[in-house]
Amino acid sequence: MSYLKYVRICYVLLLLISCVVLNGCMKGQDSPATETNHTLSLQNDVKTISYSKMLDVLVQKLRIVNDENKDSDIRQNKLEEFTQELNLLLNEPESVEMKDGELVEKFDNNLTILTKSFHLKSGQLNVRIVNYRAPKTLTGTIGDKYTFIQWWSSKQLVHAQMIEDGGPELTTDFVVRDSDQGIQLWLGGHVSIYHPDPVFVDLWELSGQKWTQKSIDVGKMKLPDAWELNKDMNEPVILENRQHDSMSIEVLDHGDGFLINSDDSEQNLIIEFSKSGEVRIDSEYSIASNTHGEPQSYELTREKYSKNGNVIKYPQITKLKDIAKQKSLNQILKTDALEGLQNYADSNSGVHVEIDYEIKRQTERFLSVQYTGIHYVEDAAYPTHMFYTTNLDMKQASRIRLRDLVKVEKPFIELIKSGKITAVQPEQQGLIGDFTKDDLMQLLANADVTKGSLAEVEMESFSYLTNDSLGMSVPMAHVVGDHAEYEIHFAQIPENIRQNEELWSELSSVEDQSVSTVGGEKLDTDQYEIEESQSFQTTLEGFGKVRFVSTYGYPEGFRKFFFFLLDDQGHILYPFPNFYGNREWVARYGGVEAVAFKDVNKDGLKDVIIIADVDNGIHGPGRVDEFPIADIYFQKKNKTFTTLPALDETLNDQGHNQTIQDVVQYVSKQRINVN
Repeated sequence: MSYLKYVRICYVLLLLISCVVLNGCMKGQDSPATETNHTLSLQNDVKTISYSKMLDVLVQKLRIVNDENKDSDIRQNKLEEFTQELNLLLNEPESVEMKDGELVEKFDNNLTILTKSFHLKSGQLNVRIVNYRAPKTLTGTIGDKYTFIQWWSSKQLVHAQMIEDGGPELTTDFVVRDSDQGIQLWLGGHVSIYHPDPVFVDLWELSGQKWTQKSIDVGKMKLPDAWELNKDMNEPVILENRQHDSMSIEVLDHGDGFLINSDDSEQNLIIEFSKSGEVRIDSEYSIASNTHGEPQSYELTREKYSKNGNVIKYPQITKLKDIAKQKSLNQILKTDALEGLQNYADSNSGVHVEIDYEIKRQTERFLSVQYTGIHYVEDAAYPTHMFYTTNLDMKQASRIRLRDLVKVEKPFIELIKSGKITAVQPEQQGLIGDFTKDDLMQLLANADVTKGSLAEVEMESFSYLTNDSLGMSVPMAHVVGDHAEYEIHFAQIPENIRQNEELWSELSSVEDQSVSTVGGEKLDTDQYEIEESQSFQTTLEGFGKVRFVSTYGYPEGFRKFFFFLLDDQGHILYPFPNFYGNREWVARYGGVEAVAFKDVNKDGLKDVIIIADVDNGIHGPGRVDEFPIADIYFQKKNKTFTTLPALDETLNDQGHNQTIQDVVQYVSKQRINVN
């Protein structure tokens, strides 16, 4: 028995040993799929460790950039490395797995990040905007900003691009949309970290796997008086509140634009983007604003016609005591507004029409409405810009046409050809000279009368009224804008040309008289040579509408810059103080590079910024090549202008003199009081 028991035990042990050996062999013969999965797992672990290390290295570099105790050269080098490597990191698929808050926290809250998902024709697109602002202790300015776009359709297709590496603009919100041009990205945000906060809107377009910045045509954008548009640059568009209120910007609910708010809720702006890529401004403040400060017995509301993708906005009168008169006037307004649709499109034409309006004059007697917009034919190379008007006699409940105000005869045409009129867009000033007297006579004699056929419509002219001028629009070739507007002061229209004394008595009662009487002498054009390309019609507080002229004079034989304000007859209203660049340098001929009229120090008075090229006047050994000099003339309450030499010196020594935006950005952080 004991022997059999011993044999059984040995047999069981042998079986157990066999099972262990067999199991080990089977483990050594795992399937290729199992082996591959194991290898990929190891590779992913290595890649994760690599990404994690990249992230940690970047964080350490950022801390060196922010460390004010470090040498500035070291910090600058680390800043360059940080921005370049952050762009590389954002191209890694692992980066999209981290939520916005996680990334922000990882970088010690030095980044601002916003991610959105959009459903486009090609499928879902995720977009993340990353902002980083370098410390001003390193850059010497209010802080250079760096903006990155990261986008992906799936975690295997992640791309990133640094799109901005200078200036103070900081993106706070954005919109992605399909358009006729492709996928577009609209960025919106603040220009400065200081109050008040100008805002910007910037357009980018995706081509292949790269975003390209596109310009926005600001020439057709109309703003109410409370707002200012920076036209010094098309990319981006900068909007500012003239009342110096702080501002905010947010995306509209329908996602095709931005709502811009100021502290005053009645001064909100909507900036929208149409299917054809045009930009338009909408503002309830602009239609309710009273351009003359007179008490009004009526109000205006905004109405919208929308059908088959065509949109026309127009005003309607409310709260007028005479209900019958109100109904009649509103019918005129609606009929005239919809002419823009009837002339260009029907439901089956494939034509897209978008029209908005601006109130040019609103008083008890006069209401002048200006319509602008586009009609866009499917598959056409470009849209056509439209312009037409309605002028109402509120008392008679009737239209006012140009021929009701002036005798469209030879004396009036000669007045226009004499150069007394001013182009609303300065670049169109000389175009009126291309018309013969007979052409102008025929155009203006039929102004404000709709002809009917498309060919006739595109040759229409229109008139409008402002607080101090008579405006006229004439058709132009598409390459120069499709139409051009010119204005002439009421005071410049002689009695023998005027029609209807009753209307003129009320027009003249609100003329701007601020520069109607002038005691100065005429500008001596033998002594001062005018630089026409840098001379402009403008409006300045205390002066009204004036002409700013840039000139060159030759005191002691050296060419210098001189600047003046002139009235319509060329009399000197104001000679500006000596230009900063005149002190040691010689003016280059054609050296005035830029002029801007902006309230730089936010005191409610518009200042004048000038950038001009100078050199030392030597042509040979010892010559100093041309370089820019910037100067700011600050307007004072007593209708004079002054300069701040210490500010001018710092502005130019530190190189903030290349563009108008450079000047404004630098000065925006200064506290300047000249009164």
